[in-house]
Amino acid sequence: MTRTKFFSIRYKLIILMVLVSIIVVSVAGLLFYKNNETILENSTIESGQIQAAIVGASLVSAIIFDDDAAATDTLKLFSKNEYIEFAAVYLADGTKFSQYHLAPNCSEHKLGVKYIEENKAILSKNLKKKVSILGEHYLESVDVIFDQEQPLGYLYIRTSLEKLNQQRTYYRDILLLVIAFSVFLAAFLSTTAQRIITQPLNLMVHHVREFSGSKDYKKRLDLKLNDELGTLAHGFNHMINVVEEREQALQDQSNNLQVIVDERTEQLYQKAHYDSLTLLPNRYLLSDRLEHAILAAKRNKSGLAVLFMDLDRFKIINDSLGHDVGDELLKAVAKRLKQIGRDIDTVARLGGDEFIYLAESIHKPEGAARIAQKIHQAFEAPFALNKHVLHVSTSIGISIYPMDGTDSGQLLKNADVSMYHAKEQGPGHYSFYHDDMDAAIHKRLSIENHLRNAITNNEFYLVYQPQVNIDSGKIEKVEALLRWNNADLGAISPANFIPVAEEIGIINQIGKWVIHEVCRQQQAWGGIDIRVGINISSSQLLDVDLVPYIIDIAKYYGINPKYLEFEITEEVFLEYSTRTINVLTDLQELGIKIAIDDFGTGYSSLRYLKELPIDTLKLDGMFVMDLAENNASRGIVSSTIILAHSLNMKIVAECVETKEQLAFLKQQNCDFAQGFHLHKPLSADAMLEFL
Repeated sequence: MTRTKFFSIRYKLIILMVLVSIIVVSVAGLLFYKNNETILENSTIESGQIQAAIVGASLVSAIIFDDDAAATDTLKLFSKNEYIEFAAVYLADGTKFSQYHLAPNCSEHKLGVKYIEENKAILSKNLKKKVSILGEHYLESVDVIFDQEQPLGYLYIRTSLEKLNQQRTYYRDILLLVIAFSVFLAAFLSTTAQRIITQPLNLMVHHVREFSGSKDYKKRLDLKLNDELGTLAHGFNHMINVVEEREQALQDQSNNLQVIVDERTEQLYQKAHYDSLTLLPNRYLLSDRLEHAILAAKRNKSGLAVLFMDLDRFKIINDSLGHDVGDELLKAVAKRLKQIGRDIDTVARLGGDEFIYLAESIHKPEGAARIAQKIHQAFEAPFALNKHVLHVSTSIGISIYPMDGTDSGQLLKNADVSMYHAKEQGPGHYSFYHDDMDAAIHKRLSIENHLRNAITNNEFYLVYQPQVNIDSGKIEKVEALLRWNNADLGAISPANFIPVAEEIGIINQIGKWVIHEVCRQQQAWGGIDIRVGINISSSQLLDVDLVPYIIDIAKYYGINPKYLEFEITEEVFLEYSTRTINVLTDLQELGIKIAIDDFGTGYSSLRYLKELPIDTLKLDGMFVMDLAENNASRGIVSSTIILAHSLNMKIVAECVETKEQLAFLKQQNCDFAQGFHLHKPLSADAMLEFL
């Protein structure tokens, strides 16, 4: 029997019932035994006293007549009782008168009759007292013999208790048998009866073990009892119902939590590996794929190409149209790039407006060039966003494995360097990396570092190039041209530092410096009646501080804004909105003229020309420089002059460098001319002397 079974409820009940039965039967049997023993003892004593009384009455005459023989015969009546071993008659003075013993040859000493010797003196003094001594093996009794209430002597009888002891033993054996039988019966009945109690409990225990092992809460206890066990079973089933409901609730909650964990894990993976805006692989995932692509190319002895893309003029779009439009454009660009890519290629976004096209299994540079051309072709179609139609191009730098690098960092760096070289060629170009580009990129970084402190170090200055009225030959306007001279870099061309200023976000700060300097110079010139043209970037045009700043600075220097003309590029057409019209209208209301600079090289639109408040068109010099050799250029110039006049606009021809060009422009009724043939840019002092 195991320790667990021994201490189970079943065995506890059996042991308890058996113990109770033993105690009850033992107590009852013991009381019964004691009661019967007392009855037997009393019966033995009474029987002896009756016999003693009868014999004693018969001995009276024998004692009176001193008839020893008669007394002896009378005592022999005790022979009928086999348990009386000895009897004697003693006179009042204590002398023995007659005796009887079952064994004639046994003396009193041998029989162990000590009571008479020990108590003879007492008996002789008080013959009225009856005495019965019940020992372990014998009953000794003394009965006084009276004659007419006068004591004559006493009769001593010693009776063996063998029969009494036999009866005692019999009853004791019966008691032990009853107890043993009771224990057996109690054990049997308790073993049978406990099943009534323990069977439902064992069934519940069995169900509990099944529940804990299998977690199957479908089963129920089927105990149709109208007692406490039935109530317990009902409560147990109710508990299981509650447990099942809570288990189901916990399971549902666990499933929901697992779904949430899976979603969060997927979100974390997406966030760690993919760009949140465009859903393209991010820099981390790109680096991983590029490393794998390099290993595959090394193993397969093939090549790969990294195409580094940067959207042209994206900052202008972001600043002028807002970041929401910029984000929409980035998503549209990502979608278009994914449509171009092959299954084995990766299109990723590094950040901002920078994208990477990883082309695997490229064996020759021509393969990368074809991909770059496909990208440019994809950008030819405008991007139709919610409220805007944007014309966007991208500059692409290309590095080839293993020619331009054998690790991911070097390939990305060299592709980035070649991208900047492509930007220098103008929007929408691509360029392969070569070693000379490192020097160019170092120069650009140097320009960027020095440019940030150019205003503080007073390194900028302005020169002014006159614009001549072709009919009268008079100078009616001048264009303020920004120049930069750095102590370390020397004179830097605007074509080199203006794009850098736009990229690093300080073009508006430089634009404000130019406006301030022009207004200050006009005050220094003493109110000369001449209009000064200022180049304004698209982002500065839509700066909310532009109009208030012009009003404040003009008031500060006491000049009339009508002597200002703002020259903007056709990039303003990228954002044809109420805001653009309002800004241009506000400037015109101040008296400032609006001119479109480099007309014909950007995103020209007749509709915009018709509806935007514009005063002057400045024809780009590329159409003027080859007027003598190119019929197409002459046709474009003539058509543009007619267009401007039909829209009530003035037109200025730039880069006029020969008298033949000037003659043709005059013949076509061009309003103004600007170029080295007429006047080179002059300093402020030289301009004042010239005027």
